[in-house]
Amino acid sequence: GSDDPLKPGGYSSPNTVPAFPAQTQAQICRLDLSAELFGGVNDACGHNLDRSRCCPVLAAWLFAAHARYALEVTAPAPAESQLPEQPMRPDDSQKCVNSLQDSLLSKRVRIPQPNASCDAILCFCGIRLHQISSLSCPAAFNVSGHHRNATPTAAVKNLEKNCRNSTYAGCTKCLGALQKLKGGYNKNGTQDKSTTDRASKMFNRDCQLMGLTWLLARNKTAYIPTVSAVLRAIMYSAHPHESKCSPDQENMPLAVDSLQFEKAQSSSPKSPPSWASFTFPVLPPIILGLLFG
Repeated sequence: GSDDPLKPGGYSSPNTVPAFPAQTQAQICRLDLSAELFGGVNDACGHNLDRSRCCPVLAAWLFAAHARYALEVTAPAPAESQLPEQPMRPDDSQKCVNSLQDSLLSKRVRIPQPNASCDAILCFCGIRLHQISSLSCPAAFNVSGHHRNATPTAAVKNLEKNCRNSTYAGCTKCLGALQKLKGGYNKNGTQDKSTTDRASKMFNRDCQLMGLTWLLARNKTAYIPTVSAVLRAIMYSAHPHESKCSPDQENMPLAVDSLQFEKAQSSSPKSPPSWASFTFPVLPPIILGLLFG
């Protein structure tokens, strides 16, 4: 029936607990890990765990893999109104972390564990995934029942030209454009006086992360280096309340779509080697014999 996790429509809503443990992974976490090569992860995380080096690259890949599903507008489950206020409810991040780690291992990318009770992605880096339907980001997206996907505002579309460059200058420009996405609040109610300063900062940040997620859904290859630079500034900088990009000379690793390198390598042998243009053609002896014999 429609509960078959292998069928396209067979996903239960995020609130339901699967009937059998066997159907969890595919059903609850929807990551698009088709042909990912996780470029930059080994360089950033493979040797030792350092929060500002490793976490932004991991976060960029997790957001990229989740991007298409994060922006789907799903109808809120009826039980949601009875739940206590839970603004930061993750979209079952643990399941997604497990499938990301499996994918990394299959590419021989090993991330050190901080300790037995703490994994690198959720506990050490604190990466959480959100669904657009569980946030309210009027400055960033128009979410209405008519569209399957959230409609980006002009402020989000503006990120396309402002976030193309992952250098210090480009990251700073992108960070400035993200400031226009502020004004998020809990879906359950208006932003009243009881909403603490910390909570509104978190809502603002989640709306900014959703804007970056939209960029990754548009073109992962073009934007993933900048997204990882910006995530370093807003999630992992020493002073989170005043986000600053890393100066170029710090040589911080970035997430890169390594499929582009693979394509470049596989296409290069087809072009003639550089020396071919100025050496004499090497002809088989038979042809030489016909020419000079």
